[in-house]
Amino acid sequence: MNRQDLEELDDIDSLVDRRFRDARPVFVDANEHVDTERVDSIDELSGLNPVNLIAETREAPRAGSRRLRAALVAGDVLGVTIAWAITTSTTTSAAEGRLLSMQRFGFVPVMLGLTMALLVSGRLYRARMCSVRAVETAGIVRAGAMSAVGGWLIAERLGATNLSLARVLWAQALSVLFIFVGRMAYRALLRRARRDGRFTRAVLLVGTGDEGYELHKMLADEPELGYRVVGIVGRAHEVADHHFSVPYLGAAADAATIARDKGVSGVIIGASSLSFRELNHVVRSLLDADIHVQVSGGLLGVDSSRLRANPIGREAAFYLEQVQLSGWQARVKRVLDLVLASCALVVTAPIIAAFAIAVKMNDGGPALFRQQRVGRDGKTFTMLKLRTMVVDAEARLAELKKLNERNGPLFKMENDPRFTKVGKLMDAASINELPQLWNVLRGEMSLVGPRPALAREVATFNDRLLTRHRVKPGITGLWQVESRDDPSFADYERCDLFYVENWSIRLDVMILLQTVIEVGKRATSKAAPKPGPLSSPKG
Repeated sequence: MNRQDLEELDDIDSLVDRRFRDARPVFVDANEHVDTERVDSIDELSGLNPVNLIAETREAPRAGSRRLRAALVAGDVLGVTIAWAITTSTTTSAAEGRLLSMQRFGFVPVMLGLTMALLVSGRLYRARMCSVRAVETAGIVRAGAMSAVGGWLIAERLGATNLSLARVLWAQALSVLFIFVGRMAYRALLRRARRDGRFTRAVLLVGTGDEGYELHKMLADEPELGYRVVGIVGRAHEVADHHFSVPYLGAAADAATIARDKGVSGVIIGASSLSFRELNHVVRSLLDADIHVQVSGGLLGVDSSRLRANPIGREAAFYLEQVQLSGWQARVKRVLDLVLASCALVVTAPIIAAFAIAVKMNDGGPALFRQQRVGRDGKTFTMLKLRTMVVDAEARLAELKKLNERNGPLFKMENDPRFTKVGKLMDAASINELPQLWNVLRGEMSLVGPRPALAREVATFNDRLLTRHRVKPGITGLWQVESRDDPSFADYERCDLFYVENWSIRLDVMILLQTVIEVGKRATSKAAPKPGPLSSPKG
């Protein structure tokens, strides 16, 4: 094919793009656009009430952005203030006199200002920094350590001899802990608000091929990520091969113009949907138009922490770390399982006993529910739970399957008639799961991992999902904290595979902390308790 033929084909494709775009209806979304700005100062926070910062339903773009940043900063300020208030209040010696007053009323603002300045300088109020947990965590720890050293030097300079390095380190360790807890609460509230359509960012999606379609599905299924796709651009003839729920707006070459016309400040690109030259042209035109660009790497289910910048010559490239499911991290995971499960079992033993008695007195049936589940390497084991349903719950499952509210082999009914009164109470606070701590001690389960499935469910899993059995099943997991109430089986598969392929101690700790928050939210919710996400019958 000669050059003229290629040019004619390009002309034809452009014509098809224009006609296809004109033929498609244009959807107008009136939701606000939230820009991602950084905080250069905390002066703008005065007068704002942090309790109501995330509760607003609709905001103008910059107003919504300011409220989100103000909520994040207010949480950090509160965490550091409480940590130092606790630390300085333990200094009660009468001999300290004036120094005690200085520490209580003078040193707290000093450390607050120093810590917040380091958080701001570390760009930890920019969306692209906070959205990557590993980067955010490292930045917070670094700011805490640097402010601890700086605070100790200031204390030495001021002659506060009773503020030893150990005391300052302890205070900053508490500060870092409270900042983490505050940010987790902030993230949970923000995710809920975004599910309701608030605080979302309008973006344009570039790529009509398979990768573009997968990105479109992911963003549609996970509104908590905060992206609202207003349209897609790419090759018109590829659109018919997929079922996009957003309008086709034109060719990729016109992405910058379309983005400006639609008033979006961000574009997400599925790199594999474009040729090498198209990708470079589109990226440069978007950057020239001062539009934020995110390029997907085309790697499904790979944690960003496994990617290392490793340029080839002068060209950008990434090195992909191997999945590590063994070694020292596996040993640390087992030690954590044994220590935490033992402590939790001792602390919760009275609760387990009390509810076991309540279950027994309710209908005279067994307090414990035993069920065969599939564990690591496909081996079955007996999973323990406090019984939440009637004794013949499994026998009644068949008559309820037509009312299943989930897609795929998992079963869930919001108002499952098999639940007993005490069972609903236990399920709301996940108390029925506590006996599984014994499964953890026996080595059959872990605190964190994919939820153990039933044999009949495993029989329907594809080969890729069966890799979930490379690790021990868990009492809690990524699916429970991210997609507990999502009816999509695809989301169940995505979460399990992501965990197996990207497992780490850091990820386990994050899931455990998020589980505490989720359980607390469910237990204190004013709404009627909902059955859990287990691949039941629950019993």
